[in-house]
Amino acid sequence: MARKFLFSSMAVVVTLAMVLAGCGGGGDGGDEIPYLNDGVFVYETIGDIYSFDPAWVYDTASGMQVGMVYEQLIYYDGSSTEDFQPLLATDTGTFNATDNTLRFTIREGVQFSNGNDLTPEDVEYTFERAMCQDRPGGPIWMFYQPLLGEDVWHYEHTTFAAITSAVEVDGDDVVFTLAGPYWETAFKQILCGQWACIVDKDYCIDNGDWDGTEGDVENFLHPENPGDIGHLYDNPMGTGPWTLNTWDQSNQIILDKNTNYWNGAVPFDNVITKVVDEWSSRKLSLLAGEADLVYVPASRFVEMEPEEPSLQVFQDLPSLSIDAFFMNFDIHNSTYVGSGALDGEGIPSDFFSDIDVRKAFCYAFDYDTYIADALNSQGVQRGSPVVEGLYGYWEDTPMYSYCLTEAVDHMQAAWGGEAWDKGFEFTLLYNAGNLPRKTACELVSEAWAKIGNDYAGDPERFQVNVQALAWPTILGKIFGTRDMPMFQIGWLPDYPHADNFLNPFMHSQGVFSHFQGYGNNVTDAALTAAFQETDYETQMGLYEDLQQQYYDDAPGIVLAQPIVRRYFTPYIDGFYYNPCESSYAGRLIDMSKSES
Repeated sequence: MARKFLFSSMAVVVTLAMVLAGCGGGGDGGDEIPYLNDGVFVYETIGDIYSFDPAWVYDTASGMQVGMVYEQLIYYDGSSTEDFQPLLATDTGTFNATDNTLRFTIREGVQFSNGNDLTPEDVEYTFERAMCQDRPGGPIWMFYQPLLGEDVWHYEHTTFAAITSAVEVDGDDVVFTLAGPYWETAFKQILCGQWACIVDKDYCIDNGDWDGTEGDVENFLHPENPGDIGHLYDNPMGTGPWTLNTWDQSNQIILDKNTNYWNGAVPFDNVITKVVDEWSSRKLSLLAGEADLVYVPASRFVEMEPEEPSLQVFQDLPSLSIDAFFMNFDIHNSTYVGSGALDGEGIPSDFFSDIDVRKAFCYAFDYDTYIADALNSQGVQRGSPVVEGLYGYWEDTPMYSYCLTEAVDHMQAAWGGEAWDKGFEFTLLYNAGNLPRKTACELVSEAWAKIGNDYAGDPERFQVNVQALAWPTILGKIFGTRDMPMFQIGWLPDYPHADNFLNPFMHSQGVFSHFQGYGNNVTDAALTAAFQETDYETQMGLYEDLQQQYYDDAPGIVLAQPIVRRYFTPYIDGFYYNPCESSYAGRLIDMSKSES
């Protein structure tokens, strides 16, 4: 019997505290929010997207847009993370334990927005194209491992023949051959992600994308930038409820209703996403009814409380996410490291390879202040990447505390005492408009200034500068240039299981750990053994060992598991929360807008 990967009891219940009233705009309880933008859903957020190509997308901003233009074979059923609904498939998959195959019948009568018919060959092409693109830092490891084995992370770890034999068309069906029965539920959850959205084979090939042959792979393998390959970067073609009208980069995205949509009425004629980094502007838009939803950082929840009677508020939503700093063990050609040497005016490229440096930074972070100020106390510190609510969570995972004397002791031991004696300087970066990450960077900077002043008698000995950059630029640095001394990013579940959080943070090929230079063969083998273990007690012990190892190695600063909220105008109906949903707005196809 296949094991199911579920929430623990902590996260099963979603509390929706909705307050609906007709007054309170502007905070004085006197003005009703006007009904504007009839037939249009307007969302204001921070930062632009990265791409419209499903095989590239691995961030929530891009995932939201892709999920409205494209569709998957199956998707989560409402707020459940274990039950599924069919979309482009007529069923939720039939698993054969004899040969580890997962079979889906592809729905007839579905068209892409250009009028082309959906076929099983489009589905096969979608998965093969993704594995033959395999962009660095992308999501496609989640196809390789379930289909080709836990040692296969990239194209060069396998063969073209193996890729094409793992996904086959059989009449009206598409058949996936899994690496083992333990992947059955997890792979279905993976199929719910935006990376599994189905593309139009003929449209791709006609517009110069991969032609489906082995000889053409070299022209599309491992692209460095999102616009380097194919037409789908800014010309998506899906079966979803909306189509792309305009992508005015760093400004706004306008989606139009897909007149060829197969699955009932589309609730909004247009969906407009605006990039508005300034919080006060987003707040005013929401209260004026000019936006139906805006990104509200947790640090602004208190500020929003007087406005809640006039809004629709969903609160106490238990996320399955974690934010963390990742210390780069091998910084590449960076302009953020000062002199590039351990001379008091910079840091060397391998500065964070010293475990005492890493532990010093873990002890120098003020976790309580971060949770109070950046998250408005709407979060809980965690000691490892595995958050509460995941299968494999260990409630006794040790955690670092804010202790400057411990930080001093470790920094005095780092690099044979040179790091303490000479000091250091480098720059931390965060994505513009993200107030929690800005706060986290400032706490790092302030702690080291205090250590310099109070313990070394020199307030300028340890200098950590803070700088904002656009979100796509940050992503390009994490997965491309690798020139940031530390990077800060969050993680949401691809499948709600400890394996999906430990692999990205600990495996030598992991989505984050690989790009910080952390991981080794022994840990890789331990991660595989834990996932494949069939005895529950033994498996939980293996996951405890891995979470202990993350604490001991201190490759990053694990911050907090947030508790989230959503603020809509009172005219939006149908929102429900699923912690595996990447879209901040939720499933817009299930929502509507009305004055009543």
